[in-house]
Amino acid sequence: MFDRVDRGPRSPIAEAIVGDTRRCNVCLHQIPARAKLCPDCGEPTGMVSLRPAPPPLTVRGWLAAHWRPVVTFGVVGGLIGFGLALRFLAPEAYRPIRAASTPGITVAEPACDVPCWNGEACELGKCVFRPGNDVGHLPTTPTVAGPFPLPGDVVDVLALDAERYLVSYLGGVQVTNARSGEVLSLVSDAPQAQQLYRVGNRVYATSPERIYVIDAATTTVEKSIEVGRAVGDLAVGGAGATVVVSLPAAHALAVIATDYHAEVARFTFGDDQVGAVAVDDAGKRAMTSNGNIPLPGLKPHANALQLGATYALDPSRLPSQQDRVRTGLEGNPVDVMMGPDAATSFVVLRERNEVVPLEYPPEEAVREQPPIATCLQPEQIELIRDGRRAIVRCNAGHAVDVIDLARRAPLKRIELNARVSDLVVTPDGRQAVLVLPRGGQGAVGLLDLKTYELTLIELGAEGHRVRLSPDGKTAIVISDRNKTAWALR
Repeated sequence: MFDRVDRGPRSPIAEAIVGDTRRCNVCLHQIPARAKLCPDCGEPTGMVSLRPAPPPLTVRGWLAAHWRPVVTFGVVGGLIGFGLALRFLAPEAYRPIRAASTPGITVAEPACDVPCWNGEACELGKCVFRPGNDVGHLPTTPTVAGPFPLPGDVVDVLALDAERYLVSYLGGVQVTNARSGEVLSLVSDAPQAQQLYRVGNRVYATSPERIYVIDAATTTVEKSIEVGRAVGDLAVGGAGATVVVSLPAAHALAVIATDYHAEVARFTFGDDQVGAVAVDDAGKRAMTSNGNIPLPGLKPHANALQLGATYALDPSRLPSQQDRVRTGLEGNPVDVMMGPDAATSFVVLRERNEVVPLEYPPEEAVREQPPIATCLQPEQIELIRDGRRAIVRCNAGHAVDVIDLARRAPLKRIELNARVSDLVVTPDGRQAVLVLPRGGQGAVGLLDLKTYELTLIELGAEGHRVRLSPDGKTAIVISDRNKTAWALR
């Protein structure tokens, strides 16, 4: 008979050790107690190492093993604690200034008394004009390139940028290099082009019955807007979203949407041949007049003297939804200017030597204000956004007047030794460029609108008109008599 043998698994610790022998966990034979391999089956016996127990862990040893997370958590906790301390010591440090809730205690809040215009910022209770960083003005001693020849039937010139300018004539629109005067290309898809206007990234070129839309970068015709009549004047408003066009022969005014370049409304004015037009920055109010500037040596039309008038309207609404407010102004209203806030407009009366402000009170009719006296035969008014001023060009007076629009009073008169045939104001409001023809000779005047110092640049021939690039750093002067152009930069 064989003895019964239990082959169940046993742990090395639970294995009974008798004397110096014990059983193998695999073959269950008696083997030496400290043998690591079984002599019979050669399998490991699972002998527990009788190593000495490790020493107890100390604080110094624990820090040596875990010092990195301790330092990290310490730094983060210190920053949080520092922030909480600042919040407790100065709880109002980073809050905006507001009125105190404690009765009898008020905190001064710098606010402007009047709404700021487009492009202005309220600083210390005063609206300050802040032009963009991409606009500027001409240097005091600019570089003059030219004269460059123009086509004999040239109508208008427009500066695209520092390198190119457009010339409109019977054959189309010519693209010319502003440094060498070389003809770069011809936009023949815009025949009989006349006046050129910059509208954002596009150029509107008028013709006897339509307006060509030309891309300023590629100088390709994108679209043709049919208006049916010749264009008298064009103004851009509504942050470039609206264009208001006067049509003198049609006794009307057209509104064009620039997002898809199409006419959206047309206003008619009876028998008045409207000419000059203006619109505010928001595109909510526009104005036009029926005055006209006569040719040199001639008198203005009798209707402009006795039946002069201006019309106020809202170009953002349909003509059937509003009334065209007619304001009679005797004295030939040749130019109009709309304030950016759409609350006030200014009309130039050439034969009365005045600028008349017109107010638009809410829910009331147009209200005429006391006139502002100017030099003789004012013909043009331009807005100076820096300082809320305006500059007026006078024909017979041989001067320009600067007007304070807030006080509605003359601010400065700059006397000249020749008449001013044209002027423009740079987009940063720092400079006015004047064209001064005189006896076959001509010059360009650069008027600093801060100090009112005038710098003259001789051209060697008569200049009559001036056009600025969108950034205000390049000017193109045109001579209608010699059919030449100069580029100043």
